Amino acid sequence: MTTATGFLYDALFLQHSAGRQTYHGVNGAADAGPEFDCPERLAYTKALLDATGMTARLQPLAYQPADDATLLRVHTPAYLAQLAANCAAADGDGVELGPDARGGPATERIARAAAGAACAAVDAVLQGQVSRAYALIRPSGHHAGPDYAMGYCYYNNVAVAARHAQARYGLQRIAIIDWDVHHGNGTQHVFEADPHVLFCSLHEEGNYPLEGGCEVDQGQGAGAGYTVNIPLPAGSGYAAYALAFEQVLLPVLQRFRPELILVSAGQDANAYDPLGRMRLTRPGYRALAASLTAAAGELCQGRIVMLQEGGYSLPYLPIATLGVIEGLSGQQVDFDDPHWVPDRPLTSTEAAAVARARAAQRQYWALQGEQDA
Repeated sequence: MTTATGFLYDALFLQHSAGRQTYHGVNGAADAGPEFDCPERLAYTKALLDATGMTARLQPLAYQPADDATLLRVHTPAYLAQLAANCAAADGDGVELGPDARGGPATERIARAAAGAACAAVDAVLQGQVSRAYALIRPSGHHAGPDYAMGYCYYNNVAVAARHAQARYGLQRIAIIDWDVHHGNGTQHVFEADPHVLFCSLHEEGNYPLEGGCEVDQGQGAGAGYTVNIPLPAGSGYAAYALAFEQVLLPVLQRFRPELILVSAGQDANAYDPLGRMRLTRPGYRALAASLTAAAGELCQGRIVMLQEGGYSLPYLPIATLGVIEGLSGQQVDFDDPHWVPDRPLTSTEAAAVARARAAQRQYWALQGEQDA
């Protein structure tokens, strides 16, 4: 059995230009000036992976852009046609494609490539070519819904990858973990009535979008209980995330028994991100990724795929993502993080937030323990 970690990256992902963006977050609307979702996010990350020798330790994977049939498992035909037409008509200043989602002439084509890369990562893992994989892709996807673009997202990469796994491999239980600092509202929308997909979002409370993502948002109909939201207060660091993993996420995963784990890996909960107010650093990201990788080893033959979502600090996104890939691959490189800050102890406010999320899930997952009271 292979223990290799697959890696997907293409300089094509740098060609998407959103133009001049705005961001409607917790502090109101902000003019992004030079776009937050700039190509340098990926370029700098890839450069650091190369410079530290991490890229050489990973197995490169090939991909093809997603075709219509693949995208239509998530998105509507009208939306595909509208997105393509709007991008084709865009000029150099970009065009509004949805709330906080501008794009240019190449956006639809690049978004289609990113979704295809997500599916290729799933193929490589489920076919045994690698045991796990990381896709360094752009644009992000977790805010995009069936018929809308939103928040720098156009096609929902992780949702497309999950539906691909269901359709091609017949998987019955897929878990999606989203640790982006912003709530994965689009992914929740796609799967909120589907009991075959467990969606869990850990995010900063009240950041973006401004509505939704509360612990009482738990799915609808047959999917009730299969949506797990863990909103954490601003300022949360690794101690809060570790408690959320211990008390909510990992116990629910144990009961769900996924056949595949997908991760929306947005590293914008880092301590330096301009669009978040959290405190994760490289060691925390390494530990979170290692924890999920270990859970995959126990629950689903090690099958785990991580897909790049957000992260907007050009100095720190590369370092945070390096930590994620270290945890995923089990290989740590010799790199001295110049921005590292020690984590602080868990606060009572953070512990209370985790307790609320745990209590909300108890009726569905029979979570037990001394902290339930």
